[in-house]
Amino acid sequence: MISAQLELPDALSAQGDAQRLGDRVRSAVRDGEPVLFTGCGTSEHAARAARAAHAMLKDVAPGARSAARDAFEAQLDPPDCGLLVAISHGGRTRSTVLAAQRALAAGARVCFLTACPEHAPAGVDTCATPLRDRSWCHTIGYTSALLACATLRADRAKTIMRAEIDARTRLREAAVRLRTCRRLLIVGSGIDEITASELALKIEEAAHMPATPLGAEKVLHGHLPACDEHTGIVLLRFDPRDDHRRDERTADVANAAAVLSMPAVTLATPRLASRAEALLAGALALQLLTLELALAHATNPDLIRREDPLYRRAAEVAAVE
Repeated sequence: MISAQLELPDALSAQGDAQRLGDRVRSAVRDGEPVLFTGCGTSEHAARAARAAHAMLKDVAPGARSAARDAFEAQLDPPDCGLLVAISHGGRTRSTVLAAQRALAAGARVCFLTACPEHAPAGVDTCATPLRDRSWCHTIGYTSALLACATLRADRAKTIMRAEIDARTRLREAAVRLRTCRRLLIVGSGIDEITASELALKIEEAAHMPATPLGAEKVLHGHLPACDEHTGIVLLRFDPRDDHRRDERTADVANAAAVLSMPAVTLATPRLASRAEALLAGALALQLLTLELALAHATNPDLIRREDPLYRRAAEVAAVE
């Protein structure tokens, strides 16, 4: 499904729902209304990416009020005005549906971004994405929501995505280096902290390796005492803003990890023109590294361990869709 995502930029442009979503967000901003992006799991990370992409648009006023929050928190404290953008790839995520319903009841408008519009709750403005994941370890669910909100040109988006897919060999080599680690730290700064969160989730879902996402500065303030030669570290460098200072601080993290003999790999794409491009390049890179780690561990990334009755039961008792 990773390569299939190359169809997404053209499909989203042809469908028109992404443009409609963008119009709804811009309208709310022009009217001085708050905009809240929400979702669960991968869709929460997509909500954070969508909010970041929205905040980067040139026509967004400096005082625009936007935020991202996980759907459980959004349903506990639903917005009573403005716009809620609820993201659920399958359309049935319990907390996201409740957040949408409670925001509507409280007086907010709701755009519901999903690949399964037939499952959207009543009363929302449904915005459909064109491709559906066939795996519980969502890839399309993340990338489609990001592309729907990032307003990248389709040809440029495809160029970025194809470049990451063509670089798969370096990710296979990275997976080999990390394969025997007992746990991983996923480290990024700026916009790459969103990518770090999604990569940590994907690795735990697909390769069943404990992974912790951290900011490049955060990791240096108390986390290293728990690390040793069995702790791998993945350094992310996609964010082009303040790139020299980010490179320097990432090098500091790499040097500290080397002292502790921590296996380290760096995922980076130079010469990206914007932070939206950084999110997209990071999305494909994290998905491919996850796939290579799953192959190295001989795990099935599609089932997120629910082929095991114990883990399937754990999902059932928590009512996880």
